[in-house]
Amino acid sequence: MKGPMRDVIDLSMNEGEPPPRECFDVLERVGPGILRKYADPQPLEEAYAAYLGTDPANVLATTGGDDAIDRVFRAFLAPDQEMVFPTPTFEMIPACARMARGTLVPVEYEWGTLPHDDILAAVNERTGVVAVLTPDNPTGRAFTTRELLRLADALPPEVVLLVDSAYAEFAEEDHTAALLEVPRAVMIRTMSKSWGLAGMRVGFAVGAKERIDVLRGFGGPYALTGPSVAIALDRLRNGVDEMRRFVEYVRSRRERLAEVILGIGGEPQPSQTNFVFSSFPDARWIQRGMAAQGVLVRCFPHLPEYVRMTVPRDDGEFRRAERALGCLAGGGPEALLFDMDGVLADVRRSYREAIVRTCASFGVEAGHELISAVKAAGSANDDWAVTHRVLAGAGVEASLAEVTARFEEVYQGTEDAPGLRRHETLIPSRELLEELARSFRLGIVTGRPRADAERFLREHGVRGCFSAVVCREDGPLKPDPAPVRIALEQLEARTAWMLGDTPDDVRAAVGAGVVPVGVVPPGQTEDEAAGAWAALEGAGAARVVEADAELGGLFDG
Repeated sequence: MKGPMRDVIDLSMNEGEPPPRECFDVLERVGPGILRKYADPQPLEEAYAAYLGTDPANVLATTGGDDAIDRVFRAFLAPDQEMVFPTPTFEMIPACARMARGTLVPVEYEWGTLPHDDILAAVNERTGVVAVLTPDNPTGRAFTTRELLRLADALPPEVVLLVDSAYAEFAEEDHTAALLEVPRAVMIRTMSKSWGLAGMRVGFAVGAKERIDVLRGFGGPYALTGPSVAIALDRLRNGVDEMRRFVEYVRSRRERLAEVILGIGGEPQPSQTNFVFSSFPDARWIQRGMAAQGVLVRCFPHLPEYVRMTVPRDDGEFRRAERALGCLAGGGPEALLFDMDGVLADVRRSYREAIVRTCASFGVEAGHELISAVKAAGSANDDWAVTHRVLAGAGVEASLAEVTARFEEVYQGTEDAPGLRRHETLIPSRELLEELARSFRLGIVTGRPRADAERFLREHGVRGCFSAVVCREDGPLKPDPAPVRIALEQLEARTAWMLGDTPDDVRAAVGAGVVPVGVVPPGQTEDEAAGAWAALEGAGAARVVEADAELGGLFDG
């Protein structure tokens, strides 16, 4: 795709803000010798223990929190033993338990309150580990220290209580000191979230010395790299206040983000993390629509109605996320952009038939099904070029100019034969377009020559609805995003939806940061329509609708 790379904000992974550039100075000070030596984790464990207010013997440095989780299951979950856990949960909890050859025992519950009785009912003589997340991922909710201690006290002494506390800094209550008094408990901590060091992979297992000593034997002696240890040490010694300021910023902004989500029809869960987990009437529309605008959020196949969104890390990110959400619901976009053929104009008996007849004039049979497949494959926004490509594929040696001339005779007509263009009709109702023009700035982005585009709009009485008409003479053809950007500039709009019937339309919209809505052209067979739908979704369409008088009800409600 041509044009500059888009600035993408990734709010899908719950990563913190970047650490200061002084972190690189740390590596400069220690010098390249750090790269040849195995890293000693002891100073890091001592520094993290001091941060938590505990003894270094209670802390094991690991390769991120995932390594700590993996060690717990390999150490305390024998093959065919059971792991009991409230679900949904962080995906690495069941993944690591399965790798340890354990049996999963999920406990469904009402989010927000630790399902104490249900967990205990699932615990038996085969249970090796009970795993709890607090604050929880993906819901964002947290359990109280009182709830955790009540559960710990009720578990059999041989059962390990794994408490994943990756988001502990963002929570309203710190349970660390209380759980350190529980011999069976092992907490998972990380510097990936609040500290902004996800790329360094620094995590910790925290618990009673007896448990930590066991975990040391279930991993390599040098789990962390020298640069990771050096930078993490610097952050613990010099960056605690900075981290806490960021945490306070996130706490205030997650409330604001929840308000924005409520305002557009979502239902956010209460959060004690650096993300907000929300249900939407159409979560996929939110996820794909935001991605098209350069803001990545996360959906989960097992929770299809929900979207998880990291709290934006600064005011600039927040404004972009808020604008992207607003474009998808609530006030909607500032502009609506339309491809012409197959969206506004029914071209089954004009452009599509012109391709068929032009090919036939060269002795090649090209049915509508073949043309639909070529269009769905992409790079097919120029019907002259599409016709030339079909002929070349059939072994016909003809120049593009010759093919174009024959095509235009068929489409425009001659003195002896009227052209196929006379068969074109308006797909959406004129009333719908006039209604939309009262609420949005409307534009057209088409590969048609300007004369053909303008004539169609005038003949069907809708030219006045559109404030911008971008045609093939105005720039490169789609999938290049340039014509979409030109339309946005002419409309003075920052947010828009682009309605198009080909993958080229979708890719051009995404390249320009516009929400792509796929439109299945009228008159297709069931198989053709299914293929078009799949091609549009595969190209990145945030939603797909049928082409009809009301555009598939896209604007209802």
